Amino acid sequence: MDGEAEPTAPMPPGGEGRRGGAVLAAARRRALHGAIIERGEISVAEIAKEFGISEMTVRRDLDALQQSGAIERSHGGAVLAKPATAPAEPSFAARRNVRAKAKQAIGRAAAALIADRDVVGLDVGSTVACLAAEIGSRSGLSIVTNSLQAVATMTRRPVLSDVYVVGGYLRAREGSLCGAITQRQLADHWLNKAFIGAAALSTEGIFDYSVEEVQVKMGFIRRAGELILLCDSSKFGRRSFARVAGLESISTLVTDRPPEAELAEALRRHDVQVVVADNDEEEGC
Repeated sequence: MDGEAEPTAPMPPGGEGRRGGAVLAAARRRALHGAIIERGEISVAEIAKEFGISEMTVRRDLDALQQSGAIERSHGGAVLAKPATAPAEPSFAARRNVRAKAKQAIGRAAAALIADRDVVGLDVGSTVACLAAEIGSRSGLSIVTNSLQAVATMTRRPVLSDVYVVGGYLRAREGSLCGAITQRQLADHWLNKAFIGAAALSTEGIFDYSVEEVQVKMGFIRRAGELILLCDSSKFGRRSFARVAGLESISTLVTDRPPEAELAEALRRHDVQVVVADNDEEEGC
């Protein structure tokens, strides 16, 4: 009959509960995967205690994550999987001249966000090194970094700010320090602003090549009042091996071109300010 709504099939008993349970399980597994990314390895007993679930449920969650390729089971727990198809991480030397003009422009724009007497964290990477070139000769700043490349860049000019280098295990290809020592020393600092780089940025969040570097990036995120991501537009819409954090962690994105519609909308939903650098100048790091 015209104007009369068609009848809908009744929901099977318990259907809504099953769907709700599936959503909860998926959210719990995402949180569990995040914990494994942060720590590198975790035990069944730790997960059960922290998540308030039974060890049987933990094992089911780990089985599901292993089937998805996200983790590998270890004796009594799980570690991150490193698939054979994971993209190789290019060295710092290989990256420093790729899109160099855009990175230099991003470094200049990022430097303009730093106020006098700020305590600034600098992560690793070629774009962050361009920022280091801009600020090392400014006076009145305190700079905390795990990047030997950033330090080398700053020392090409008179260094007028206080620079603190956190220790750790040397990743020679990146010229960075990482590991448990780095994380412990970062925990002793409070930063007004942390500037980090990324291998990729998508609607799912920030990505990097190395789990070791991700753990340090997360340390910067935890200790900073503002997280400022330096990311050139060639990395938009891509993913890499290890997820660092979601878009909600970013205060400001500094880039060389406006993001395309889908990513732009996701950034807007998470209140991320987007700064597009002026890419006209030739001079840089």
